[in-house]
Amino acid sequence: MNIRTSKDFWAGIMFLSFAAVAVLAARGYSMGTAGRMGPGYFPMALGLVLGLLGLLIIARSVAAGSGAISGLQLRPLLVLAGAVLTFGLLIERLGLVITLVVVVAASAVASRESRPLEVAALAATLAAFSVGIFVYALRLPLPVWPSF
Repeated sequence: MNIRTSKDFWAGIMFLSFAAVAVLAARGYSMGTAGRMGPGYFPMALGLVLGLLGLLIIARSVAAGSGAISGLQLRPLLVLAGAVLTFGLLIERLGLVITLVVVVAASAVASRESRPLEVAALAATLAAFSVGIFVYALRLPLPVWPSF
């Protein structure tokens, strides 16, 4: 099988995986109708749309293919999953600002192209916007700074 871009192929596989999870989760709920939607209607519709999108992306990557599929890179996936877990573990202890800085720095390890100055700017911007939106605008009870 000739694949034009392996990134498109793997993105299509990811969409199909999300679609399968959504459809499997929705099948246990009542669907209802379009006028009177049940709890399973939106997850099922979302799953079907994601599945179609995944198939289109895979078809597009195969249609004009000229190369082999590169292997799935596990290191970035594991680093990003670890960063999400780190956020959950640190948010209560270190507060939103420090946790976001740590998570952005840890996530930067997933890419070999990240530069320290860009990572620092991203962390500062993300922390400022997150505090502004979640703490002040939405008034969520998130700790901003560590509570020792």
